[in-house]
Amino acid sequence: EAVPTMSEKIKLLWLSDSCFLPTGFRNQSITILNEMTSRYGWECEYLCGNAYSGQTLPPGVKFRDGTVLNFAVHGTDGSPYSQRILQHKIKEVRPDVFGTLLDSFRLYPWFLNIDTTPAHTLFYYPSDGGGQLPMDCDKILRKFQMPVAMSKFAQKQALDVHGIKSEYIPHAVFPERFFKYDEEKRKELRRKWGLGGKFVVGVVARHQPRKMLDITVRAFGIFAKKHQDAVLLMHVDPNDPSGGFYLPALIQRLGLQNRVLFTGMSVWNSWEDKDMADLYNLMDAFLLLSTGEGWGIPITEAMACEVPCLVTDYTTTSEQLLDGGACGFPVSLAAEITGGWVVDRAIADINDAAGKLEALYNDESLRSQFGKVGRRKVLDTYCWDVVMPMWKNVFDKMLE
Repeated sequence: EAVPTMSEKIKLLWLSDSCFLPTGFRNQSITILNEMTSRYGWECEYLCGNAYSGQTLPPGVKFRDGTVLNFAVHGTDGSPYSQRILQHKIKEVRPDVFGTLLDSFRLYPWFLNIDTTPAHTLFYYPSDGGGQLPMDCDKILRKFQMPVAMSKFAQKQALDVHGIKSEYIPHAVFPERFFKYDEEKRKELRRKWGLGGKFVVGVVARHQPRKMLDITVRAFGIFAKKHQDAVLLMHVDPNDPSGGFYLPALIQRLGLQNRVLFTGMSVWNSWEDKDMADLYNLMDAFLLLSTGEGWGIPITEAMACEVPCLVTDYTTTSEQLLDGGACGFPVSLAAEITGGWVVDRAIADINDAAGKLEALYNDESLRSQFGKVGRRKVLDTYCWDVVMPMWKNVFDKMLE
């Protein structure tokens, strides 16, 4: 496919979490823009919705891991998700396409008053709860020319509950960066981390209420009582400002302080893909007992590294873990509640989670089988070589 010349270049302005923060939205946004420039010759610019208020940076910013931003980066003015300057930036940049990847409630209601002309508009949206989209946020989807769901669950919910048709494009990873190491390298990693001979249960998450890390720790605690070799490896910042409580205090209260290991990550300092691949290769099982996921990139990264996954049986879990073959266990619900924005939330059953950890602990062949299926699904469905043509098709459809 021919790459456009400079005079033909299509311009994309994208709003999401700051590209200098370690969030899933930032992860996907950077790759979408980088790939649209390198594969299809688009000219892209990124508007940080938070956490960066400096001057505009030209293309070419380079991170420590070698990642280069092939697009300009605009800082925010300090208003939530750049709402005070968004309309000004659209007029300044004059993009052919304005796209955003954020939770819909982050845009409600202020975005309803933003004039986006003359740009075509696209909203890449999640749904991480049951019952409905966040209350009144269907109005946000209707404001955009092209709603794009990151999960089949969100696409179906928008249609069934709100009558809104949307495209579907899943999140993706680079399988050449996330893969299972050979056994000798895995053993060496475990020696380095002091985890030789341990059964390692891993979690990668922000310490925020929706991730329910108290449930995770309690479920692990039930399992760990039977197995002195079990360790919970938490890639979590215990000092995350979003945390509702001090996690180490709960761990100590439950008597698990010698069984839980924090990796030392900080919400202000992302880990390189290589370090994250090392982390997944330490794990025997990946555990995420959140109230619901809009997607859950760590789940996909764990799948790519052939780690069996245990995830609350809600929202997107079945399509990731079961569609096209099982690569882990959905964890049954203890309860379902209604939270903010009148969205339903799941509470995972800690005894079911502990029991399914037990099943994985006792069956190495099952762990291997789940791992191989997960890797295959990533290669077939959740890798960038598959997903980027889907993005190009959606953009082309908008511009017809």
